[in-house]
Amino acid sequence: MKTKSFSKSKLRNLEHFQFAQNVLNLCREANIGKLNTVLTPLEKALKEEDLLLNPERKDPHTQELARLDYERGNAWRMIALRVQADRLSKKADVASAARLVNDVLGRYPRLIHRPYSQETGGTTNLVTDLRSTAITPAVQKLGLKELIDNLDAINKAFQTLYLQRLKSVSYEAGPDIRQRRTETDGTIQAVTDRMDALHNLEASEAIKQLIMVYNNLVIKQNRELARRKAYGRVATANRRAAIEELLRPVLPALITDEGMTVAFAGRTLGTGKNRHYLITFYMDGAEVDDRWYRIEEEKLVHVPEDQLPKPKKKKKPASDFLSVPTEETTPTPPAQGGGSSGNPGSGAEGSIGGGL
Repeated sequence: MKTKSFSKSKLRNLEHFQFAQNVLNLCREANIGKLNTVLTPLEKALKEEDLLLNPERKDPHTQELARLDYERGNAWRMIALRVQADRLSKKADVASAARLVNDVLGRYPRLIHRPYSQETGGTTNLVTDLRSTAITPAVQKLGLKELIDNLDAINKAFQTLYLQRLKSVSYEAGPDIRQRRTETDGTIQAVTDRMDALHNLEASEAIKQLIMVYNNLVIKQNRELARRKAYGRVATANRRAAIEELLRPVLPALITDEGMTVAFAGRTLGTGKNRHYLITFYMDGAEVDDRWYRIEEEKLVHVPEDQLPKPKKKKKPASDFLSVPTEETTPTPPAQGGGSSGNPGSGAEGSIGGGL
């Protein structure tokens, strides 16, 4: 008996941490004297790895910055709405002044939707333009001075707080989680090496049981990785592409009217020669019907739903690594002519039949 090898680099960060924690817990529970001496480095590595997981994502003052940005946007809107209303004025001089100010606002498209730095700099420039001598008469005619001063004050307050945040937060890159994981893996390797050595030199029921449980943990983790690879988005997209290529030469035969298109709906039922495919029919781009077909002699043959094979009832798996995620999707109409397209991420289990 020997401990099984395991590619821990394929684990996600939290999975990696929990795997190492499980190894430590199993070894502590076994309480084998000559093994306990190599557990301290693993405990230390786990603590350091834990510190790097789920770091603080919000900087200080973030909420206050968001509030000021919201107020700054409203201050800009007050000016823009006043100008838009005055452009409709029956007074020629007011409408003319509004058009002049509106031309200045137009130099800064989507200003309040830009990133913080761009919005702050753009607002500063806008205020400068609105206070320029050339446009001052128009601003006075529309009574915009107070609104412009308000926008300027909020923008300056935002800029001041933004700089304060830079003083209170360090943006230096911290320790690399991959490096920490490598160090943890080294301590786990030392533990498993000691387990194998003890089994070879001083075999006991305790060390035998520990190796067996550790191997079960490795097997379970490997199955989870295999399940993730088999049912991930890329694998699903590849299976769908293969089915679409299989159906591509036989789909056009289903088109009976002008303006009709057809596409694989992303759902199948059965396996092998008994596999059925759900085909969606469109008329002028609008979905009109879904029908099940199977391939017989290189042709698609319609199968009524009451003649479909009944899906087997699956018992709840004993382990979570056997479960398969599902996702309901809707196909996209193809170009006219029957070539199948659709959402490459679809193909999940539907109300009748399984996925891809």
